[in-house]
Amino acid sequence: MAQHDSERQQKWNQRYKEKLVCEQLPAAVLEFNKSLLATKGEALDLACGLGGNAIFLAEKGYQVTALDYSDVALEKLAIFANQKNLSITTSLLDLETQSISSDKFDVVVVSYYLQRDLFPELFRILKQGGLLFYQTFSVATDTDSGPSNTSFRLEKGELLSLCKNHSLLFYREDQGRCTGEDCFNNDAMIVVRKS
Repeated sequence: MAQHDSERQQKWNQRYKEKLVCEQLPAAVLEFNKSLLATKGEALDLACGLGGNAIFLAEKGYQVTALDYSDVALEKLAIFANQKNLSITTSLLDLETQSISSDKFDVVVVSYYLQRDLFPELFRILKQGGLLFYQTFSVATDTDSGPSNTSFRLEKGELLSLCKNHSLLFYREDQGRCTGEDCFNNDAMIVVRKS
């Protein structure tokens, strides 16, 4: 592993070192659209961190594969899943240098991870008619949350463009227009069905 890769992994491991799996919540896009989920199937939580999405999906009856670059996060998630008897398989993967296995999934969830060249791969691993739930930071006036580097933020309408060849089921991009608990002024979120 190159020095740069090792430092990057250490950064993510440090981030998850003190956090608890039981405190993790699913992404809002998944929670808002849970009625679209079946009662079973194969699901992927990509860049899962401590697995809020993976846990949510496993509790709904899915067999979940949880991929991340932090071995600390994956170990914590695996222990939690074992203790709670949840069907979650964890696997270490560097999305910048490795490909996702060719398994076909009914559901793929990505939250707060942006790698634009990964979108064709996401649709490749989805079964025909499968669902992609995606939520991440967008360019907005409030930059106190999320990455300061704008290359890790979606431009206005970009998420729609990245998913344009598939059936749109849900889209939200507040772009600083609302206030209150239900506002996601820094986020864009989408649910599409693979066409």
